[in-house]
Amino acid sequence: MRNTLLALCLLQALRLTAGGDPLPMGARAAGMGYTGLATADLWSLRLNPAGIAGLEKASAGLFYQQHFLSGDLAQQGLAFALPVGKGAFGIAGDRFGYDLYNETRIGLAYAMQFNEGFRAGIQLNHVGVRLGDNYGSTGTFTAELGMQARLTNELWIGAHLYNPTQALLGTSGDGAVVVEERVPTLLRAGLVYIFSKKLSMTAEAEKDIDRPERFRFGVEYNPNNILFLRTGVSTGDLQGHFGAGFRLKQLDIDLAVVAGSRLGATPVVGINYRFK
Repeated sequence: MRNTLLALCLLQALRLTAGGDPLPMGARAAGMGYTGLATADLWSLRLNPAGIAGLEKASAGLFYQQHFLSGDLAQQGLAFALPVGKGAFGIAGDRFGYDLYNETRIGLAYAMQFNEGFRAGIQLNHVGVRLGDNYGSTGTFTAELGMQARLTNELWIGAHLYNPTQALLGTSGDGAVVVEERVPTLLRAGLVYIFSKKLSMTAEAEKDIDRPERFRFGVEYNPNNILFLRTGVSTGDLQGHFGAGFRLKQLDIDLAVVAGSRLGATPVVGINYRFK
């Protein structure tokens, strides 16, 4: 029974992450429908690399989520960003899966803020897939580009292109029929509207060239200097998102739950530290 349930969960999770498909990461983003294309955040390294150009201080973070409450479908990540002059460098890595199947991704990014209202970034990643029981492993390199622009004092927009070269991850077949497995190519666009210092709203759309469009929406409410409350919704497989964040001086602790319509909940936790 456990193996059957695990297989169903794995198939569902692979729809989100297999083949290098970069599911957005970060507990703050998870609480807001996995949105964040137009915001400046450490986890822009997994959302839109242009966002790290908006960071004022060096930051480091850890991330963990457990898809559908299964330890075999856990995903861990870490990130570090360093502002330098008008730009910023960043590095991030994550791992998804268990002994019989896992994916890893390591990315190096650079972003620049050209003025107070425009940022652009580029990132190079290595995507690896490993199968257990000596079935082997494979890997490839992907690139991504991103930008963020302020249209008004309240409105920022963002755009992100992942894997424009359609990198080849591997092939399968018996010789007569060969199937190429390519890393997904994704185009994303979104916005954040800042109603006040306490309330903001995000909305995004994503198009994979081989899949239907997906949409994401989020809201963040900041009633005081410590507490952040978040919620959102995402489509594809319909999911509800709920989260809370706590800012304690230089430390941010973010918690979220993603409630799927099929296989249940995914808890998410993230810890970020801003250096002086």
